Amino acid sequence: MNYDVFEKLCEKNNTTPTAITLKLGLTKGNSTSWKKGGNPSVEILMRLADELNCTTDYLLTGKEKSSFPDLSEEEQECLQKFKNLSPIDRGRILERMDMMYSAYTPEQKENVS
Repeated sequence: MNYDVFEKLCEKNNTTPTAITLKLGLTKGNSTSWKKGGNPSVEILMRLADELNCTTDYLLTGKEKSSFPDLSEEEQECLQKFKNLSPIDRGRILERMDMMYSAYTPEQKENVS
């Protein structure tokens, strides 16, 4: 586990590594071990990720793994922006997309990638 990432996530969640380990029923020694380079078990790593609202990938590497690795950067950016919209605005976007797509000919629909 990347301990620096773990510390930053704890700070972001207004807690400390020791407090998280104790909350999960572990000992202070666990976080001390991780700070020295030890790694939690897979089960504990998953519980830490749940508690800190992140992925296990992020705890291990400090990087989020894309849920859609086959999407272009532009497509990923669109999805991220869409996720940040209000539900009403999301609906408006989807309605507009449906309108635009329904105007395509069958041949155009086949070529949409």
